[in-house]
Amino acid sequence: MLSQIDRQIIRSWYTHLVEPRLAPFHSKGPRLTGPRIAVIGNCQAFGLAYAMKLLDPSARVSHFSAIAKTLADIKLLAKTLATYDYVFCHEFLHGHVRGGGSAELCELLDKVIMIPSITFSAFHPDLVYLLDETRGHAPTIGPVGPYHSALAVFAFRRGLSVEEAHALFNRNVFEALGYFDVWNDAVNELVETGKRKFDMDLSSEIANWSRRGVFMYSLVHPRPFVLFDLAKKFFAHAGLPTPAPINGDYYAIDDLGRAEIFPIYPPIGEYFGVQGSYTFKLENYHLSSEVGEFVSLPYYLAECYKVYRRCTQAQLSHPRIEAWLADPAAVGRIITLAGENLRKGLLPA
Repeated sequence: MLSQIDRQIIRSWYTHLVEPRLAPFHSKGPRLTGPRIAVIGNCQAFGLAYAMKLLDPSARVSHFSAIAKTLADIKLLAKTLATYDYVFCHEFLHGHVRGGGSAELCELLDKVIMIPSITFSAFHPDLVYLLDETRGHAPTIGPVGPYHSALAVFAFRRGLSVEEAHALFNRNVFEALGYFDVWNDAVNELVETGKRKFDMDLSSEIANWSRRGVFMYSLVHPRPFVLFDLAKKFFAHAGLPTPAPINGDYYAIDDLGRAEIFPIYPPIGEYFGVQGSYTFKLENYHLSSEVGEFVSLPYYLAECYKVYRRCTQAQLSHPRIEAWLADPAAVGRIITLAGENLRKGLLPA
């Protein structure tokens, strides 16, 4: 089966070689006289490409999704991208494109501009990815896709009941685990990574995003206005002309809003002055035919336990959870709080 990159490679060669020859005979929209821009990367790449097109409507902008495995190899991808004037690229590892990742792409094509992707944990300090090292770091898929609650996994690994796991989702547990103390580290990591690896200072952008409230759907899924600001930043970094002012919100497409959304737990939301909930959104890329599904915390936990019973320990491993389990004091504190909350009937809906 062709991946998105495979299809985009075919489309790119058509627009580069065939379409110009057909242009005198038929018109398929306005003639694009601006630069050819390619954006290759993770789940954030489409939103960036869309924003770049909005910033320069005369540009031809193509999106290459380095997520699914391709039939094309890295050399064909590089040859295709060489036809573009600007190539913006997220880091991606071996395993998606045959023959290499972003590092190999940079060796084959010197015009590649590496760009940061946004990872920010302060709004979702309980969210973890479970990557199985015995299967090439394949993600463990649960009821909300690759998104897992560290507390839920800990509770299952430690032998707690679903009801006891439910009792962990309270302010006193979050306080004990430092869930309210993540902001500064999350900001510093994002700023320092941008400076060190990509020669970009994102501090002013983060300040602006913070003023708008919650700017992430999960650790790695930002809201559209974040990607619009990044597109402007990347344009300036690449030396592209300064675009005319435009309201990105007015034209926004919330592509990542169709994917899974991890809730901001109410005590976390209260701490940041925003509305929180325990409502988990499931992935839905077919909004034209159905509205999607949302699940409650009790349902989510019950479904997690069903999944985890079928998993090996390697599929339920994460450094934070291993650290908790290896610390008798931490285990005792968490279990004690679960018992106290359960006795008090503190089981949030």
